[in-house]
Amino acid sequence: MSDRRDDPPGRRGLQPIGRLLDETLDLLGLRERTQERRVLARWADIVGPEIAGHSRAVDIQGGILIIEADHGAWRQELTMLMPRIIEKFNSLCGEGTVTDIQWRERPQRGRSFRS
Repeated sequence: MSDRRDDPPGRRGLQPIGRLLDETLDLLGLRERTQERRVLARWADIVGPEIAGHSRAVDIQGGILIIEADHGAWRQELTMLMPRIIEKFNSLCGEGTVTDIQWRERPQRGRSFRS
């Protein structure tokens, strides 16, 4: 049995799970989306624990980060910080990772962001 990367996944011997997952993501066209969403996990690193306790990054697509906050005052604070947040994301995750930030259209009321 061959062990070439261009063989179909079912045609090879035992393979490391990481390679199989990578190939599956590629096959389904999900690799880029998965890498893009990893950025969301950096929210607390970018904004700090206090702001992260009142807000969260909801989604990112094509460099547009979608966020929500639990109160209008935090929304206002984050709106003023948007240029710095974009700069920090791009510094930590690569230039062009975040090109714009938008608010979630309808934030969920009464939601707590504290873990």
